[in-house]
Amino acid sequence: MSIKKSDISASERELRKRTVADAAHSSAMEGLTAGAEYRADAVAYAAGEFDVDELGRRTRTRWGLPA
Repeated sequence: MSIKKSDISASERELRKRTVADAAHSSAMEGLTAGAEYRADAVAYAAGEFDVDELGRRTRTRWGLPA
């Protein structure tokens, strides 16, 4: 689902930024590195360009998994 940036509050954008940063940190602690495409999607998600379901669909599609 695509949403407009203005459809989420500043506090929601901040929460999304923290969530994305926490996920990146957790991955790094496991020795993993996110690709450029995922990082771009994560930034777009945090900015409110789309919802978490879309982030998941994009990630699964990128890895050839059922969306």
